[in-house]
Amino acid sequence: MSTDRNSLIREIILPDGVSAQFVDDLFTITGPLGSTSKDFRLIRANLKVDSNKIIIESLGSRKKQRATFGTTVAHINNLIVGVTEGYTYKLKTAFAHFPLTVKTESDKIVVENFYGERGNRIAKIIGSSSVSVKGDDVIISGINIEDVSQTAANLEQSTRIKNKDLRVYLDGIYLFEKGRGKE
Repeated sequence: MSTDRNSLIREIILPDGVSAQFVDDLFTITGPLGSTSKDFRLIRANLKVDSNKIIIESLGSRKKQRATFGTTVAHINNLIVGVTEGYTYKLKTAFAHFPLTVKTESDKIVVENFYGERGNRIAKIIGSSSVSVKGDDVIISGINIEDVSQTAANLEQSTRIKNKDLRVYLDGIYLFEKGRGKE
């Protein structure tokens, strides 16, 4: 990272097999696992795409502008990792009182028999995340980290217990591992 008097500049070299495009504030990156994009309309930084590198320039050197610059660099790095390796979140079902069942439908995850409830708990699958159920594990994977993590958060929140002592009633679905790579 080089520091100027008025701006910060960072160059990110694209790996082999990865291409980037920046048109009308929409940053699209394509790699071996697919294509994903992010809208940078609200980010105040200059982005330029050369043949195999991305040049990010801050619009100033004040604290907020430096923070925005760092966020922009992190978003672009996450997009590159997503199209080359992918992201995987693993969640575990835990129950002591009633055995719960997890099923996937087209764009939602259905949790049946949670605490013996007749109604199903439903969590929305965000974006192009793929969800698979293997025994007590629920595996969520995809190329966009925001979609994968939001889908995992939706599933955890759908089985949240209210008005009970959480030290006693541990039933639910909980995140136990997150990392890179498609499952």
